[in-house]
Amino acid sequence: MMSVETRHDLEREITWITVAGALTIERKHRLRSAVSKALVACPRAVIVDLTDFDDATGTAAPLFHAAQDRALRDHGVSLLWVVPARGMLRARLTNPFWHRVLRLYDTLPEAEVATLHGQPLPDRFSLVLPPDAFAPSRARLLVHEACMAWHVPHVATVARRIVFELVHNAATHAGTEVVLAVSRRGNYLHIAVRDGDPRPPTVVPNARRADVPGDGLHIIDRNATMWGCLRNEKGKIVWAAIWLPIVH
Repeated sequence: MMSVETRHDLEREITWITVAGALTIERKHRLRSAVSKALVACPRAVIVDLTDFDDATGTAAPLFHAAQDRALRDHGVSLLWVVPARGMLRARLTNPFWHRVLRLYDTLPEAEVATLHGQPLPDRFSLVLPPDAFAPSRARLLVHEACMAWHVPHVATVARRIVFELVHNAATHAGTEVVLAVSRRGNYLHIAVRDGDPRPPTVVPNARRADVPGDGLHIIDRNATMWGCLRNEKGKIVWAAIWLPIVH
């Protein structure tokens, strides 16, 4: 039996994945899926805790290597691994090759400290907004500035449309201070809006035109490459990612 649990620190932008039990060929997809799902949200780092995990198949380490390369290349996310306390996988990971290509740590606190001294933070714009009627427009201006600064004007219109909706929803429904972060993460422009309401956003049947500002998550769903929500007891982050095509 293999279990996978995920939790988030929204302020430090760290996601933890705790994997316990034994890997089998049939459960390999579940592990890969959990890591991939965490990466697309583009946190600062993802830490995979393997303390109570083992792998008799011999396939976990190559899976980790591929995931770590993809994390940095496509998403600009640091992916770290806490090695098992015992078992075949721990013995396998003592191979110098795996120590060279994987970010391995003996304890969870060591991995957490390493997130502060690992890969540099991506290019980033941020803004703290009150939950008032002007917040969406101020957010839209910041996103426009970011797109111009990063020489990606071809996604500016879509990015402005998305951030207006994200901030409008947070200011209207959460009613708390809104923290906006816009960053370049690998091959994506990433927009994240944090508020103090842990309730997830809800997509309701579209009763109005989909191109009217304030029409909710339908606009985000139509325009973002992907989007989602991270929650804990203190609030949530609703994020959206826009693929940055290569422009010659």
